[in-house]
Amino acid sequence: MTRQREIGYALLRLTFGVVFLFAGIGKFIGGLSGFVGMMNQRFSGKLPAMMVMPFAYVLPFGEVTAGALIVFGLFTRVGLTISGLLLAGLTFGTVMLNDFPTAAHNVQYALVNFALLWLSDLNRYSLDYLFRNKSTSSLSAAD
Repeated sequence: MTRQREIGYALLRLTFGVVFLFAGIGKFIGGLSGFVGMMNQRFSGKLPAMMVMPFAYVLPFGEVTAGALIVFGLFTRVGLTISGLLLAGLTFGTVMLNDFPTAAHNVQYALVNFALLWLSDLNRYSLDYLFRNKSTSSLSAAD
């Protein structure tokens, strides 16, 4: 029974990570400055540019970083923490725009993020697990 849960966790982690990874890559492909300008224009009159622009510059880097960490299961909790913080920021912005359908989607992503953090003890198929076991076995061999 545990093996199925570990496989399910790996598939959910992989899927969630791919969403973040490629959302960030898409922003780079489309042009970072264009993305930041579009965000600044979209939030004009709703939030000050001094709030929007730094977030817009950080967002693609955060998405790519979190997505890659989550996909590979490397520093998974750090990646999930980054993605959770990004989701909180994105949700705040969509609420400020009165875009409640998008805010609802963000909350769904946040629930998946929560589940992945909550069930992180099932993170067997990951680099975290591989490196943890490798270091544990090398410590045992040294004794």
